[in-house]
This record gives sequence, C-alpha cells and structure tokens, in this order.
Amino acid sequence: MWVQQTFKNSLPTIYVVGTPIGNLKDFSLRAIETLKTVDYILCEDTRTSQILLQNFQINKPLISLHKYNELERSKRVKEYLNQGCDLAIISDAGIPTISDPGSWLLASLVNEEMLKFNLSALNCGPAYIHALVASALVGKSNYFHGFLTSKNQVAKVHELTKIVQNYSDTLICFYESVHRIKETILALDQVLINQPQTLVVIARELTKMNEEIIRGTIREVAEFIQSPEFVFKGEFVICFANSSFKLVLSKQEQIALIQEQINQGLKLKAACRVVSVQTGLPINELYAVFLKESGKKT
Repeated sequence: MWVQQTFKNSLPTIYVVGTPIGNLKDFSLRAIETLKTVDYILCEDTRTSQILLQNFQINKPLISLHKYNELERSKRVKEYLNQGCDLAIISDAGIPTISDPGSWLLASLVNEEMLKFNLSALNCGPAYIHALVASALVGKSNYFHGFLTSKNQVAKVHELTKIVQNYSDTLICFYESVHRIKETILALDQVLINQPQTLVVIARELTKMNEEIIRGTIREVAEFIQSPEFVFKGEFVICFANSSFKLVLSKQEQIALIQEQINQGLKLKAACRVVSVQTGLPINELYAVFLKESGKKT
C-alpha cells in the first residue's frame, strides 16, 4: 500500500494534465505553469502538442506516448523518475487515460514496488475525474455514482453490492463525506470479501496543498482507515477497479502475457500485477503458474 502526500515530499512527480478540447483559452494557468516547470512532457503526438505548447511559450523536451508504445515507455520513464525528474502527460485534446494513452503506463509504474513517486492530476474537470486519473487504475469503462444514498450499514452494503454486480470490468467512483468514510470503506470491504485483492484508491483534498492519495487492496485500505495514520479531513473520492471478470486463458497464454511484461523491464511480481489488471486473474495464481510452468525459481 502507498500513501501519497503529493505536495509534502520531495519525490519526483508525474502530472497528468488535461488539455483544451477546442478552445485554447480553456487551458488553466496552473496547467501552463506546470508544463513550464517539468523536465519532460509525454504527449500523444509531438507535432500536435508542439502547436499547443508554442502558443503558451512552453519549451520542453517532448516524448511520444501512444497506444503502440505505452508499456515500452515505462522503462524510460522509470529512468527519469530515478534521476529525480518531474514529468507531465498530455493528450492531443482532453484528458490522458480517459480513452487516451497513459493508463497502462501509469499502472505499470505504480505497480513497481521499489519505485516511489507522486502521481497527480490537474485541469481534469470534476474531482472524481482527477481521482480516477491519479488512481492509475485500468478499466474498459468507468462509472460515477455520486454520494451513496444509504445511511445505515446494512443498506450501504446492499447499495454497494448492486453497484459491483451491475458494473463489472469497470472503474467505479463515488464521493463520501468525512463523517461516513470509515463505515463506507468497511462496507465495501464486506462486499468484496471474496475479492480481497481488489485495488482501491481514496483521494482527498485534490489539487490542494493537503492532497493525499491512498492506494492499496481493499483489505489494506480497510485496515489503514482504522489506524491513527488515517486523516479524517476533507471530502473524499473513492475509486476501485471492479475486476470481477476473469478471462479464460491457458497456462501458456498466462505465461506469455507475464513474459511480455518482463521483457518490457518489469520484475516478476510487478509483471503479474499488470497481467492481473488486464485479465482479472489473481496475482498469486499468475505468480505460481509462471514459476511452476516456466521452471524458474524465486
């Protein structure tokens, strides 16, 4: 599990920056300032982005990031982060990771155990989009529920169960108040009792000085909110990857997917995490299959 206090540490940062969908005047002052201060900018098309950046006198090295090279870029980005560089990700128009490149790259980086960095979103519209982008969760679609309507715990469990059942293979986001966040996470833990490895992100005070983003499995997060370290301040966004789906893959296919990630530079455990996100298969099962069938030792 990782607790990120974005603006209260000296770690390198990846900023996911929304760009105008048509009118250049929609670009925020903070987005412009951030792009002027980072060391590198990853962009969907360098030619398209150069037009936008030149309009705002932004002169930074550009690195292409598109659907055909996204995971390949992770090795290069890791090198920059290890050097202490700050980076930004932009799309041709709109928000990276939302039907645009970025999600697989961020997922692979966040799942790298030894790599510590901040991941923050800006100029991305409402709070739940900022949280979704900064979560580094991957899914084919997303669903925003707003605030839960249920107040008591039994009804809350029932409401969350319906959401999980109705939106499989989906990134789910909802808001929660400081007074109910603990009970809601415990209810979600109860709903996902058979899926303890479900990835959950809690974000609070987004874009502010006290921005905090908590990433972990539902079990890890449920335990953390009961500890003295959890801060009960601000409004919260909860996101989780409802990966109740499971692809039917042969052991050889599982090994091939894991080996593909290893070839990209990931360690075995990190590779299994990425493939787990892709397939819905448990990380431990993928890990065991790879070790047994490939004949490799830990």
